[in-house]
Amino acid sequence: MNTLVIVVACGKEEKISTGTETAFLSLGNRPVLAHSLRTFQDSEVVDGIIVAVSKDRVDSVMQVIKRFGCTKVCGIVVGGANRLGTLKTVFAKMPEPAATIVIHEASRPFVSHDVVEETVKAAKRYGCAIAAHRVSDAVKVAPKGLKSERTLERNSAWLAQSPQVFKSGVIEKILDPKNKRTKLVDDESAWVSPPAEVHLVESGYRNMKIRSADDLTIATALFNADLKR
Repeated sequence: MNTLVIVVACGKEEKISTGTETAFLSLGNRPVLAHSLRTFQDSEVVDGIIVAVSKDRVDSVMQVIKRFGCTKVCGIVVGGANRLGTLKTVFAKMPEPAATIVIHEASRPFVSHDVVEETVKAAKRYGCAIAAHRVSDAVKVAPKGLKSERTLERNSAWLAQSPQVFKSGVIEKILDPKNKRTKLVDDESAWVSPPAEVHLVESGYRNMKIRSADDLTIATALFNADLKR
């Protein structure tokens, strides 16, 4: 397999609140999960998809796959509470090797075909590529509470998003069980080591992550606005 997508739909980062998993909330006429699944389904650069989900949501994923015709889904894996454990489980159960691995958060429903294609292309060249959005405002760094220690130069900071794409050899080193120091939250690219390098692909503010009820309201407004175009 050339390019495999792992859609992460479980873990604390994929919940709005305890017991409320973002992937299965309604966004327009379909669950949040279905939006990105259809994008990857329709992408010419994607060969297969694996969905990582909590044990209680396996049947829900199967229904989404069937209802929305996601024929590229080649596996559903029960993930854990943290991202690192989930990705290690997925890699242990991959049906076949893949040259390029795409990791995407189900809570980002608006990922575009162009961003998918550009991140895959860049990862094949550089080893790793991540979707990101350039911050145009001044950014204050305050590691200890509200005390600002420094200001980053305007337009030099980027918000890391997903998809995050890796050559298989690069991500395998990050997930190696011998690597005890790795702690993943939502940005595996922090652990990329030379000769691979991280390449940023502008993905825009629309590639938002739904983290709260307010975010869902904004996402719904964006979805409805698209329908009116």
